[in-house]
Amino acid sequence: MNLSIFLHTLIDRIEKLIEILGAIYRLLATLIIILKVKKVEQKPLRERKLWTHAEVTAYLGISVSTYKRRVQEGLLNPMTLTGDDRYFEEDLTEALERSRLKGKI
Repeated sequence: MNLSIFLHTLIDRIEKLIEILGAIYRLLATLIIILKVKKVEQKPLRERKLWTHAEVTAYLGISVSTYKRRVQEGLLNPMTLTGDDRYFEEDLTEALERSRLKGKI
């Protein structure tokens, strides 16, 4: 292969890579805009209610065994305080949305 063909091939590949990187950049910029718009102001920590696992099972209408399974599957991500699972309401909303997307609800 002569040098001229090699350089043209190399330039073509670099141009394609630049196009791909530009597309990735545009996608990331769009994602950042979406995340900024979606961001919801949270109340101060003192004003936020912590839900117990019993309140969560009643709210979601699930049994304790289903609750434990959801925690093992990672659909529910509790904070463990004083030996008990706790949730903020927005965590539950997020978990419900993930469950819907996975077809669990």
